Amino acid sequence: MKAFLTILIGILLILDTFHASAINNETVKSTRVTYIANSGFIVNVGYKKVMFDGLFQNGMNRYLEPEESTVALMKNGLHPFDDIDIVFISNFHADRFDPYVATQFMLNNKTVKLVAPQQVINKMMIFTQDFPLIKGRIIESTPMTNHYDRIIIDDFEIFACNIKHEKTENDHVENMAYLVSIDGIKIFHSGDSDPSTLSDLRGIDLASVGVDIAFLNDKYGVGRAAKVTNKIIDARYNVLMHFEKFITNSALDAFADRTKLHPKPHIFKIRNEYQDFYINDFFPKRSNDELSLTFLK
Repeated sequence: MKAFLTILIGILLILDTFHASAINNETVKSTRVTYIANSGFIVNVGYKKVMFDGLFQNGMNRYLEPEESTVALMKNGLHPFDDIDIVFISNFHADRFDPYVATQFMLNNKTVKLVAPQQVINKMMIFTQDFPLIKGRIIESTPMTNHYDRIIIDDFEIFACNIKHEKTENDHVENMAYLVSIDGIKIFHSGDSDPSTLSDLRGIDLASVGVDIAFLNDKYGVGRAAKVTNKIIDARYNVLMHFEKFITNSALDAFADRTKLHPKPHIFKIRNEYQDFYINDFFPKRSNDELSLTFLK
């Protein structure tokens, strides 16, 4: 009897090991994207987590803003806003960034780092008295227009790209797009750019990089711009964002169906919903997937 129990325990331990291995493999294969609102997303790759343009609470009466309960979770660094490694901010507009929310979030996430252009950092310095407590974890990146900074933070390779805002009246705005490699998964977030302004970026050939998930403003899916996007980005998955909040779900579905983007884009409609994007299961590994992100034109 004792020998039988020993064998049984051994079998259970082996099964548990296989189960844990399966979970880890699944984690490696998929990238989970959680939608906050507007252009704000949390991206999980395995045990690593980053956030783009999620620290805001004002949609400027035009764009979808986070729920009040979600903003409270942000400020207190509670799930899903816990254990975030890096936050990326595109620009200082209120529909992407709130200095008070960002400061409170960082005070309650003791290890998180924030990457942003100087104008964003200036707002945090001016409007929050606790800025000195977090400034050591803020990385400023404001390269020349149409150029980029390459930043290494722990195991993350980041290209912070200064791209003109899609609206000419906002030429004074320091607007960043980010290309981030997380354990080999390449994420691109367009910030407030469009295909015409992204086309002016020098030094990175995004189509050769092998972008896995591209978060793109709605303008990237409109008319001929979608065909340009296919050429200059060529992502495995496209996620369109930054739609006006009064657009109906049926209109968004029709837009996603008719756009010439390839592949057809995913559009999040419900705040706090998430989607798993499988990278290794259904797609063969590209020949350039093992290369660095840097491709000189």
